[in-house]
Amino acid sequence: MRKLIKKCESGITLVEMLTAVSVVIILGGSSYAVFNTAIKSYHLTQSKLIQTQRTRVALNKINTDLSQIQADTSDELLTIFSEDIPTESGEMDIVSFVTLVKTDPDPFLIDIGAVDTLTAQPFSDVRRVAYYIGQQTPIEERQVGNIPPPYTGTQQPGQVPTGQEVPLSLYRIVTTALDPEFVVAAFMNSEAVPPVDENGTPIDFKVDPIIDGIVNFDVKYFDGESQYETWTQTDAVPIAISILISVIDEEKRQSTTAQTFAQPEGGIPPDALTQSTMIYLPPSANSESSAQAAVE
Repeated sequence: MRKLIKKCESGITLVEMLTAVSVVIILGGSSYAVFNTAIKSYHLTQSKLIQTQRTRVALNKINTDLSQIQADTSDELLTIFSEDIPTESGEMDIVSFVTLVKTDPDPFLIDIGAVDTLTAQPFSDVRRVAYYIGQQTPIEERQVGNIPPPYTGTQQPGQVPTGQEVPLSLYRIVTTALDPEFVVAAFMNSEAVPPVDENGTPIDFKVDPIIDGIVNFDVKYFDGESQYETWTQTDAVPIAISILISVIDEEKRQSTTAQTFAQPEGGIPPDALTQSTMIYLPPSANSESSAQAAVE
């Protein structure tokens, strides 16, 4: 009698295979979502850190200049030049003053022989500096004299503000001409810099950006009792100056154009990084005004 031998064949059905593939796809998609979220969070954190560092560098530069301010109410050359410019995206103020700027040659340039210390004429450390907001300009254009003018936020009715279409930078002017009306005001109004001053001395005029992607530069002045948007007092020097800076990523700028346009005048984008500092001017800058206040 023949014995019937049954062969046992192991395997999976089509339904089981489809179920396994579905589970793998779901797990893979979940893993990708978690990984993608972690990558975006990392880039966002890095962006915030970079913005914070850039903002602190700009504030430190302003702090250094204001800490060595040379102000005297009896000398017109040592007056503070200020202008308040509110726009739809934020404040675009202008401030200018006389301070001490390091002009010593770089030791590295001396070592390589790029600077002749024996024949080089001594330079004065006294300079007039100015901070203002302008359109981002490549360094090649600035080297040939194309200096960006101050941004005032003016546009035609119904037109999208220019500040949202063109990235802005905070610029620092350093010049040997101390008269604010002769150089700084002339540049602000006509975008032209005189080659020589009223005495015929050549003018050294340098403009450098210290931070890009800026959307707000707000300067306020304190006299010990009140706060002012501009400083127009000719018989006194402010006790302290407050600086507030807001910056935003260029990618975020494109995505928040409509939201920023709908904000009221002077509004700062909600996703902008904002930092501020209060600089108390040295006693030598406001000693005269303090003495006058004590007499009164």
